Amino acid sequence: MIDKAYDYLYKVYTLPPDVAIRKAFNKIKLKAADTVSKISAHLFGTEISNKEFLRVVKLEDLQAVRKLFCSKKNLWCLASQEEIIPVIRKYFPEASSKIIAAADKICEHTFDLLGSGEVSLGKTIDWHMDFKTGYRWNPGKYYRNIEKPYGRADIKIPWELSRFQHLATLGQAYWLTNDKRYTQEFVDQITDWVKNNPPKFGVNWACTMDVAIRAVNWIVGFYFFADAKKITDGFWLKFLKNLFSHGRFIQKNLEIFYNDHGKRITSNHYLSDIVGLVFLGVFFKETKEGKEWLNLGVKELVEEMRFQVHQDGADFESSIPYHRLVLELFAISAILCKINGIELPSEFWEQLDRMFEFVMSYTRPDGQSPQVGDNDNGRLLILSNYNSWEVNDHRYLLGIGAVLFDRQDLALACGGQWEDAFWLTNKLSKEGWIEKYLALDCLQSLKSKAFPDSGYYIMREKDNYVIISAGNVGTAGIGNHKHNDVFSFELCLGKKTFIIDPGTYVYTVNPEMRDMFRSTAYHNTVMIDDQEQNRFGRGLFLMKNDVMPRCLKWETGDEVDIFIGEHYGYKRLSQPVIHQREIRFYKKERKKGRLEIIDRFDGKGEHTLEWNLMLLPDVTEKIEINSDKLQWHRETAFYSSAYGIMCKTEKLTSTLKTTLPVEVKFWVEEKKL
Repeated sequence: MIDKAYDYLYKVYTLPPDVAIRKAFNKIKLKAADTVSKISAHLFGTEISNKEFLRVVKLEDLQAVRKLFCSKKNLWCLASQEEIIPVIRKYFPEASSKIIAAADKICEHTFDLLGSGEVSLGKTIDWHMDFKTGYRWNPGKYYRNIEKPYGRADIKIPWELSRFQHLATLGQAYWLTNDKRYTQEFVDQITDWVKNNPPKFGVNWACTMDVAIRAVNWIVGFYFFADAKKITDGFWLKFLKNLFSHGRFIQKNLEIFYNDHGKRITSNHYLSDIVGLVFLGVFFKETKEGKEWLNLGVKELVEEMRFQVHQDGADFESSIPYHRLVLELFAISAILCKINGIELPSEFWEQLDRMFEFVMSYTRPDGQSPQVGDNDNGRLLILSNYNSWEVNDHRYLLGIGAVLFDRQDLALACGGQWEDAFWLTNKLSKEGWIEKYLALDCLQSLKSKAFPDSGYYIMREKDNYVIISAGNVGTAGIGNHKHNDVFSFELCLGKKTFIIDPGTYVYTVNPEMRDMFRSTAYHNTVMIDDQEQNRFGRGLFLMKNDVMPRCLKWETGDEVDIFIGEHYGYKRLSQPVIHQREIRFYKKERKKGRLEIIDRFDGKGEHTLEWNLMLLPDVTEKIEINSDKLQWHRETAFYSSAYGIMCKTEKLTSTLKTTLPVEVKFWVEEKKL
């Protein structure tokens, strides 16, 4: 607490007087408003009354409410249950049994979230519990006072469960079977959640992003169950009132931040907020507030595409897993707009197209995606394989992009993953997509490609692949999801990955492991004098913008691809160092699959240089490294394939204490049997 107070006072002291006064005034103003809101919530409650809701929607009784909102079932998809189910059974014969099995586990309250493994939550779900650690948040605590118990519990666990991404699976199972059990489970879970999570109270209102994602999934759940005769008018009124409260909450708690210079900064959190408003705005568009949500949501959706996505199509948070989340947010809300006749500008669609193209380019020959930057398994909607979706397989996005933009290359690269695209668009069977592309795969034919705005350089030759990370800290200089991975790379040979990014593991529940997984020593690059490339800021989601990398050369050819870059993260040392890395990827038979790396260090004095190569588990004996100056040895390390999951692996490491300037060269290739 003393350290935080000192940091705050120091920051205020070093700011220009006008900026310091403005920040102090705004802080006092927000604190006062928050106090008033908190007192009001405790004294008068936060629920919308039946009378107020009927007034807002301009209806007289419950029957009119049901008639109006249950007629909205087609706002989401162009197809009906009668149209969709025969196609699912015809083209995805294994999907039906998977959906039903997953829905049955949901009815049993068995969940596998964020690395927990399958856990039974009992007859009554405790929505306020981190069921991995047993920590429980106070349901009666005002949402702005909810704590993140660093090192003791993971707040993402209750948030993830309360996103209700399992409702789509319940709905799909209901459509496949017409079994009333799934309807009852939908009703029971919503009823219990509403009872135990009044607006503005408890952990599940502490993050607006999660409120917005929950609203989207509730609307999708509504779409599946709107015709269920078992559901009463009274339930729908309770459901709709709470859903409307979600919209009011999101609008008043948008996640916009300002840096010390007063510049507005947004991220995937704000984008999620906006997508929630788009969905809620379409759903409640007959109301005054619904129209406001929709207008604001669509306007900001377009603006965030300009702000959050580089011109080359990659998300600006320096994380490939977060690119997947952000693309879902943009694409699914764009589909909703298109279905409802809401126009988005041509430049929005062009940029969205480039986002899909980036996914195709970064997908490895084994169909997996590299975990460059943070990976928290984030999704908006889960429409296939709810209990078993592969966290690092992003090809379902290529199926969606193929249909949206009529792109054959995306269709060929999606690996037959059409289910999500089908549920979202219902175009597949009508336009012959499934018959034409179901079993095809064109990843082998993809070419090397650079994404210079975001700092990704991808070298390819059939089943061999390298991705090089050479980007800034991202998110307008905050570095919230960046790792110290500049000039780190992944290497895949013959569809088998050898050198890999180790992933993320967890966030707040284990701060030490959080910092370890984002450290320089845990990436396939060089650490100098035991210092991080970018210094960590206070907290677990800040990083100084020290590195400022530059690409000096990018050249692709039939025989070799060449990348040369340099970074300045170590110019801050008492004896400054500039690190330049050259990577050559050979394609012809004699040297096919060989990676040649030349590291050059410009500076003076004696320095300690440490190389690290993180290995995928079980490949230690299958990789060969040759160097004239380095002696490599193995060390135990850890690998995280998804958030909350960790296993042992090994890393190859070598240390050289030398006087600069110096050049060090080594070669990496698959060991010949």
